[in-house]
Amino acid sequence: MVKKYAQQSLRFVGIATAAVLIGGGFAAQPALADDGNILPSAPQALRSTPESSTDQFIVGIKDNSVQAARVAVEEAADNAASKLGVSAQTVRDVATGGHVVKLDEALSASEAEKFAESLRLDPNVAYAEPDTVMHIAAAPNDTYFNQQWDLWESQGGLRTTGAWDYTRGEGVVVAVVDTGITRHSDLDANILPGYDMIDDAADARDGDGRDPDPTDMGDWVSANQCADGSPAEDSSWHGTHVAGTIAAVGNNNRGISGVAPGAKILPVRALGVCGGYTSEIADSIVWAAGGVVSGVPTNPNPAKVINLSLGGIKACSATYQNAIDFAHNAGAAVVVSAGNSNVPASQASPANCQNVITVAASTRSGAKAPYSNYGDAVDVTAPGGDMRSDPLNGILSTYNAGTTTQAETGYYFMQGTSMAAPHVSGLAALLFAAEGGSLTPATLEQQLKDSSRPLPAGCAPGCGAGLVDATAALIAYGGNLPVAPSPVVFKDLDGTAKDTFQIPAVKGVEYLVGSVVVPAGVYRANGTVTVTARAAKDYVLAVGATTSWSHAFSSARIKITDFNGDGNSDVLARDTNGVLWLYPGNGSGGWLTAKQIGSGWNVMTSIEAPGDFNGDGKADVIARDGKGVLWLYPGNGSGGWLTAKQIGSGWNVMTSIEA
Repeated sequence: MVKKYAQQSLRFVGIATAAVLIGGGFAAQPALADDGNILPSAPQALRSTPESSTDQFIVGIKDNSVQAARVAVEEAADNAASKLGVSAQTVRDVATGGHVVKLDEALSASEAEKFAESLRLDPNVAYAEPDTVMHIAAAPNDTYFNQQWDLWESQGGLRTTGAWDYTRGEGVVVAVVDTGITRHSDLDANILPGYDMIDDAADARDGDGRDPDPTDMGDWVSANQCADGSPAEDSSWHGTHVAGTIAAVGNNNRGISGVAPGAKILPVRALGVCGGYTSEIADSIVWAAGGVVSGVPTNPNPAKVINLSLGGIKACSATYQNAIDFAHNAGAAVVVSAGNSNVPASQASPANCQNVITVAASTRSGAKAPYSNYGDAVDVTAPGGDMRSDPLNGILSTYNAGTTTQAETGYYFMQGTSMAAPHVSGLAALLFAAEGGSLTPATLEQQLKDSSRPLPAGCAPGCGAGLVDATAALIAYGGNLPVAPSPVVFKDLDGTAKDTFQIPAVKGVEYLVGSVVVPAGVYRANGTVTVTARAAKDYVLAVGATTSWSHAFSSARIKITDFNGDGNSDVLARDTNGVLWLYPGNGSGGWLTAKQIGSGWNVMTSIEAPGDFNGDGKADVIARDGKGVLWLYPGNGSGGWLTAKQIGSGWNVMTSIEA
């Protein structure tokens, strides 16, 4: 029998487990662990990530000549410090042109912002910002991240935070072949249109057969419904929990973070009432990888990773193997849970198939979970949890409170190899994002194995290459740490608002100087192009004037607009990973801190900033995708978006779009 205990400190943090993998001849069940003697935990308040305090600030001066700058910094710092009753001194310059001011005591985040605001009031100050303390692999600000031991603890966790210095999985699609998906505010932004592969309307509970709606309608059952003696069960909302572990939205001051919070989830519904047929699961695998499934439209977003947290006790069928081989040959890694029967994984399917990455489960202490399958068929191990003595030792992820149909959203602790597999799928997404399309499933599997570490408690029956380690994997295979590019600002040189500049010519780059677009292309042998441009607000922007900037934005289109509503011109830029950046202008030829405002924008062939397009007084963005669909992204006036909407189609006949 399944036992669930309400956890008062969350809206509902339940303790959910279920029976071992049920393997009949045809149907597969979500892989959840045998609950044993699960004990409820005492209510425990969850703490938000603490605010960052600092005793240092970075100040930029308008007149940056050495002597004048030092005097101006000292005067501005002394005036601001006196208002807070602290003392300040200038300690050093920064390579980017700023000056570090150190106080005699640390200020809280709110006090630090007040101090910076006071510095900005000085007419000589171009910009001022807290010199925020960065930790090694700093944690995101998600409310319950401190409960996600599986992501950050050193002993038994995935050690994910160090990997996020390299990438967060932007641009990678991960298919979750499972019970479908439910709406969740911590997940919706990362969900792509999926498909419902369940043929039977009664099993699907949606009134029809296959359709493009992968919504989880609930898989609750009554006693004896699935087999003689089978127990009554509440809806598992299994696919939502798995999806959240992979790619819940990170760093949004809410809930949790996924392993790859920048990745996208492709939900494919294959498990309904009493499980799902092998044929439906196999079709789901093929469709997710971009293959043809009769009667089903082709998937426009083929997955690079396919997660299968499901299985049964049986040999690998030809149907399974053929589907998996197709995905493997199409370049998609198939990640499979090892099963929860505490038997050799070679007895469980599809864990025993070829060309899969089979994942066993470990506990918070780094031991093999007592329910996890094991042996030679296991490739690697990942956190799956063990809630026998403490439910907080399970895996926390997105969930739904409904016992049958959907109700309130929230977060739940669960355990099982179903929870271990999505950790590896998320890590696979990070590696695909870091290494690009040349990474093959076979190479990915070897990288996961080579970067794994031994289980701290050992694993005599066999746990594959060991416990996967995200930080070690990205250090080994993620390349150099990415550096957020910084724009180059050319001041109006002679007051005429019309100057000539030389900027590097990089093939594929479009330069925007003021409001003038300089075409891409290779110019003279010296690698530069001379442009004459009108300045805007006494400064000229040249994109591509440094190696790091032009490399990072080698396929970008850069646009100027007042996007955050502060009255200053800002720059929107898309990098080669499809991340959209906002560089807020400070109104005097400099920048405030750049921030990411979107991901997945590499699907857009054109991005334009027309200003206020919908007449609401806020700057908007128009983008054309690869299918020629024109989208309006209404700005919210503060550097973010309202819901995007389609405003046209067939625009791929246009060679360029200007706004």
